Amino acid sequence: MSMQRNPLKGKKILITAGPTWVPIDDIRVLSNVSSGELGMLLARLAKSLDMKVDLFLGPVGRVGPGRGINVSRFRFFNDLFELVKTRLKRNRYDFILHAAAVSDYLCPAVAGKISSLNPGLVLKLRRAPKIIESIRRLNPKAFLVMFKLECNVSDSVLLKRSLEAMKKSRADLVVANTLQGGRYKGFILRAQDIFARARSKKELARELFKMLILQ
Repeated sequence: MSMQRNPLKGKKILITAGPTWVPIDDIRVLSNVSSGELGMLLARLAKSLDMKVDLFLGPVGRVGPGRGINVSRFRFFNDLFELVKTRLKRNRYDFILHAAAVSDYLCPAVAGKISSLNPGLVLKLRRAPKIIESIRRLNPKAFLVMFKLECNVSDSVLLKRSLEAMKKSRADLVVANTLQGGRYKGFILRAQDIFARARSKKELARELFKMLILQ
């Protein structure tokens, strides 16, 4: 992305990316299939615009976003929650893109390893706190972008659920994502307006930064 004037130069941005793990015992976890790809695309694009980039990156293997990006790795839900609370208490960001696929449920972890000889296993899950609510409380002046993923739903359902989540979290924009038959589709929304549509994560990242430039 090139431009004659770059209003984002020197701005501080925090991006979260990747899944969070929830421990079942000392070696087993609940997780999701997030690759962290979109968050790393966003981090690279932010760096190319000469922004000061902090990236909180979940357990996605040894891949990295590239040079010049301050990466903090996390694995578990509580790791990310503590990172957010600690860093945002002492740092103020101009933009926060909360793209991590955060666990919605937690369960009490068993010390050691649950025996594989058990004929069955029942896990009792409880709702996890919403990390984005802490982000908004700790950095109320940041331009906050949340991400909402639904699978195999109609566009109207996706947009409705995403707008409801945005209002509840007091985010400034919401990126509504869906996978339909294995194909990616994304929308960038504010209030009732659809600012952009995208058919790939790269296209979505470019469109999102076009929006951030206008803020």
